Amino acid sequence: MKILVALSRFPFPTEKGDKLRAYHQLRGLSRKHEVHLICLNDKPPLAEHIQLLQGFCKSLEIIILPKWKVYLNVLMGFLNRIPFQVNYFRSTAMKKRISHLIHTQGIEVCYVQLIRLGLNLPFGEKVPFFLDYMDAFSRGMENRLDDLSGPMRLMTKVEANRLKGYESKISAHFEGFSIISQADAAIFPAAIQDEIHVIPNGVKEEFFVGLERETEAEFDLIFTGNMGYHPNIKAARFLVEKILPELEARGRKVKVVLAGTHPAPEVKALASDQVVVTGFVEDLRDYFQQSRLFVAPLFTGQGLQNKLLESMAMGMPAFTTSLANEALKAENGVEIVECETESEFAEKIIYYLDHPAKAEELGKKGSEFIRQNYNWEACNAQLEKALEACVRKKA
Repeated sequence: MKILVALSRFPFPTEKGDKLRAYHQLRGLSRKHEVHLICLNDKPPLAEHIQLLQGFCKSLEIIILPKWKVYLNVLMGFLNRIPFQVNYFRSTAMKKRISHLIHTQGIEVCYVQLIRLGLNLPFGEKVPFFLDYMDAFSRGMENRLDDLSGPMRLMTKVEANRLKGYESKISAHFEGFSIISQADAAIFPAAIQDEIHVIPNGVKEEFFVGLERETEAEFDLIFTGNMGYHPNIKAARFLVEKILPELEARGRKVKVVLAGTHPAPEVKALASDQVVVTGFVEDLRDYFQQSRLFVAPLFTGQGLQNKLLESMAMGMPAFTTSLANEALKAENGVEIVECETESEFAEKIIYYLDHPAKAEELGKKGSEFIRQNYNWEACNAQLEKALEACVRKKA
């Protein structure tokens, strides 16, 4: 197939979930198919990153969306009922270039990541369009409401309502759909659910081989992710402000590393002699190797968490909430440990710190679970079949 992939961001480096997913899907699809990439970005990517993508994309177009244009687009959101983030990424230039590529490259299917590109797609063209919802954005917005007040709460509620309507409305323009988890698929209307392919993320093979964690680890606990993302900010604060005091009350002082890009001011403020905030790191495996337990107290957010996939693949004992495990579906107490309160987290963390053999067994079973259920080769094979079905449907 000749596949055109449309993205809202240049997919490298892979420090954010949408970029990680897009990058590995592009690589996987290019092994059997001719892949063309068009994407927006707020500035020109580094030359070496462009060269990397050109290694497996037949053609690559990057449309710069300047800040002044973004501000104008967002202002438009106050004059229409379209979600603000869809307005944010509006680009007539992208729409024109997609039409051009469809005609000049003989594109057979257009694969679109995220509803935020909805205004940039020339649906009148005679090719099928396939939408990767990734997650149910409306659900994510609704989950934030309890932590907000005043104007921010009102704006978030407005955006959640807009997203919920738009997620369903835009489906009429696509011949196929995918989403990361069944839990997110379940919030859509039944008519859409029946057509959504659940295609999870995978884990790079490097996370399974080549690194052994240190016997004398520098850190007792690690949490990773985009530290500018609201659910991760909330989780980092819960870990430091709730779990650590509970551990200290039980006579256990531990050292924590918060490893991830774009730490928000609230995360930077958590740094202390006990807590290291790294900012961007080239390879998270180095920090997994130096840590004993992975702790992700995620109470908001949705979908499959890449941080859990990667840490568990490394053989790290992982502790998280039932909400975060909802999409993963690891067996509680065998492959992962679920906790809901700071007291539960503290109790389980102390137990596994004091019983390293049990921790090692939990980590090994978790790693095998990830290997069997979440690898990019299998996930991309599912995507390939979904795109082929999309083409047949349009024919």
